[in-house]
Amino acid sequence: MKDNFIEIEYPAELKTEIETYFRCKEEYLDKALGKFLLIKGDKVEGVFESQRDAIKAGYESFGNEPFLVKQVLEVEPKLDFTGNILRK
Repeated sequence: MKDNFIEIEYPAELKTEIETYFRCKEEYLDKALGKFLLIKGDKVEGVFESQRDAIKAGYESFGNEPFLVKQVLEVEPKLDFTGNILRK
């Protein structure tokens, strides 16, 4: 799976969070497959049943600072990122 990390272009603002996900992925495949991780920096802040709950917790904890909500999956799909600021 590490190869997928290299092949996919990730936002620079989430580099640490993406690295944290891939470093911890194997551990969470066993205990949280299909669930959503809330990651800030190099720490998994929580495991959630729904993406919505993880995003809500992220905004409550970190406000408008970057954080990652990532579903634990065996095979990584193409990722799309959104934000509240659109660049022209």
